[in-house]
Formats: sequence, structure tokens, C-alpha cells
Amino acid sequence: MERPEGPPTPPPLCRELWGSREAAHYEGDPRGGLQRRVPPGACPHSCLRRAAARVLLPQGYPESVSPDYLQYQCWDALQALCSTLTGALATRAVLQAVGVGDSAATVTGATLTWVLRDGIGMVTRITFAWIQGSRLDCEAKQWRLAADVLNDAALLLELLAPDWPRAGPALLALAAAAKCIVGVAGGATRAALAVHQARRDNMADVAAKDSSQETLVNGAGLLLALLLLPLLEGRPWPRLRLALGGALRGGAAPPSPAGEGGVVVTVPGPEEVNPREPLLPGFSTRLSLHLGAPLHRLVSSEAEFKKALECGTQDYIIVLRPSQGWVGVGLRRGAPPDTPLRACAQALLLEELLGPDLPPGAPMGAALRPLQHRLRRCPPGTVPWGVVAETSRLWRTLGPAFLHGLAAAGWETQRHLLAPDEWQLDWAGPGGGASREKPRPSPHPQ
Repeated sequence: MERPEGPPTPPPLCRELWGSREAAHYEGDPRGGLQRRVPPGACPHSCLRRAAARVLLPQGYPESVSPDYLQYQCWDALQALCSTLTGALATRAVLQAVGVGDSAATVTGATLTWVLRDGIGMVTRITFAWIQGSRLDCEAKQWRLAADVLNDAALLLELLAPDWPRAGPALLALAAAAKCIVGVAGGATRAALAVHQARRDNMADVAAKDSSQETLVNGAGLLLALLLLPLLEGRPWPRLRLALGGALRGGAAPPSPAGEGGVVVTVPGPEEVNPREPLLPGFSTRLSLHLGAPLHRLVSSEAEFKKALECGTQDYIIVLRPSQGWVGVGLRRGAPPDTPLRACAQALLLEELLGPDLPPGAPMGAALRPLQHRLRRCPPGTVPWGVVAETSRLWRTLGPAFLHGLAAAGWETQRHLLAPDEWQLDWAGPGGGASREKPRPSPHPQ
């Protein structure tokens, strides 16, 4: 006889995804808390592996890069390692060739040799960029290989210089010329390869992580600095914060039928915001913003999760903790591409409400000023859910008008470059309950 089937397992309240992989899901418990469940196949060292991936790989890897990225980086790392080992020997040979350790050598002679070496390198760099600069894009693969061969040839010339005293200055000059060609060709072709490898308009991220990988290969002693690098990065959203602050405090145009909800927001342009952007990270900010936060960073109980769903939008949820100086945004899986921009702008609106009183001519100032007063009376350690819900309601009108004002002022709104974290949340409806759709398998564990 077949055993009777038990009651169906209820769907989880929410699923947490890192890129395309499910990292955990959440279930409620009888006491009203949240239980975080890790999938059975998850690796126990996934946190360490994910931390290493954040330091050394472009965000969103492997979906954010081309399929040949890993193969190229492996060969590039091997080349960098061999070049570093040979370069150490070549540096010793160069110092020996200019007279270090030779009692008969003069300081003037060594200086002249070094100046001649650098001067020929400068002329070579300019001449090569003038003659071959336009061909580096269309022949990136060929010149990348040529740069590696020339680099090896330059190292060989430097190694031979001490054994050929009379030809030493000439060998060093030829090596310097070859290395300058390597610098121009290698740097330019690396930029072209980064454009090819980037799949999310993330060329800068690909190039930066390539530099981190090469630094790790060249010196294991810099590993600690590489691990601390993500903690020292600047905020990727200062321009959006300045544009929003200028729009809210700089006034708005009179209501027009063409505006969203009868509101037209005047946004300062890039030329006005650029001089006000801070050069040092972390300054002129009232809140630490985590865009694309995991659920366990946002809420601590099932009741808080349901409250966040009620006070958020269908595409994202926001949790504000003023006493901690922190605001987090949870992005829903499958939301429209402009969701990070809309969510970040609303989070920065909450930051503006924590600042000085809005001027009388601010857009929706009559509705926003009472929210400022409510935030100032918020008890320490609590989340002002009412203010979050009210800003979500107001942002339905003010948000589209602000985005329209951004585009009208000359800002690029199709590529937000806000660097959201890779966490995505999956819930079904305002009452919770994640969909049963399985995440796409990823061939590369995070």
C-alpha cells in the first residue's frame, strides 16, 4: 500500500540569491522570527570563496564577463608570474650594468647611462603611439602577443648588458625602447580586451580586477592590501545624491500637464554637480547605503519582513535605521533594469529627509517636511516604517518626475553605474512566499 502523502510544504517566505545561484531561503518560525536555510548542496566555505571572488573577480562573475575571460586570465597570470621572476633578475643586471658595485665606475657615467635610457624610451613611446596607435584596436590580439614577445626580448637585453660592458648602454637603451612599446601596446590592447570581456558596461570593473589579479601574482606580500581594498572604496552614488539634493532644495518648475503627476522637477546638470563631488570617499554622507543587500542584513524577523513588503514597492524593499546611520535596499529578482536607480534615489531621499529643513519651494515640500519631523522623533533602534511607506507612496509621483529631470539635464539614465551588490530577493506578492522557480545553474561556484 502506498503511504498517504503529507500536507504540501509551504513555499519559503523569501529566497536569497547571489548572482544566479540561490544562497539561502527564509522560513518563519512559531515565535515570529526568521529562519535562514542554506541549500543542501551549498559549500561550507562559500563565504570565504565569495569574499575572494569579490576581491579578485568582476562583480557578477561569470555572467558579467565574456566566456573566454577565465582562460585569458589564467594565461595572463602565468605570463605575469614569469615576467616578475625574470624582471627581478633583469633589475639586478641593469644596476650592475650602470656601475653599482664597480669601484671604477663613476656616478656621472651611471647617471648619463640612466638618462639616455629614459630619454630614448620617452621618444620611442611617443613615436610608436603616433605610428601604430590607430591599429591597436583592430589588431589587439596580434599586438598583445607582440607586447609579450618584446617584453621578453627587453628582459634578455638587460640580462646581457653586464656581460657586454662596451655595448651595455646601447643594450639598455634598446631594452628601454622595447619596454616603452610594451607599455603602450600592452596598455592599449588590454583596454580593448576589457571592452570585449565586459558584458554589463563594467569595463572599469573588469580592468580594475585584472590589475588586482596581476598585483596578487606579482607580490603575495600585498595580499593584505588587496583584501582591505573593498573596505576603502568610495561610494558609487555621490553624483546621484548631489543631483537629488539639488533637485529637492533647488526648487521645481511650475506644474505642467507634461510632467508626471503634474510635477516637473528641475535637476542640476553634470557641469553643476561635478565641482561639488567630494574627492575623498565617505565625506558629506549621513547614511551608509547598501544597495542590493541580503535579507538577513535588512530584517531580523518574519514580522519585519512582512512590514518591509507592505512599506516597499513591488520591485524593491527599503529598511531605514537612522540611529545606526544605515539604509538598506533589497532588490527583487526579475525587476526592470532601472530598479537600482529608482531604489537608490528613494534611499537617498530618506537621507535628505534626515538633513536640514527643505526650502519652501522644494517639490512636494509640504508633504516631505512633516516626514522630516517624524524622522527626528524616531526612537533610537527602531525602523520608521510609516515614513518609509509614505516616501514609497510619494515616490510614485516624485520618482518618475525626478528621473525625467535627470534625462532632461543631460544625465545618462540608461547606465546607472551604481554598483549594486549581487544579492537578489525573490518573493511572491505582498504577503510573502517565494516562487518555486529554480535558479539557473551556474558552472562556476561563487
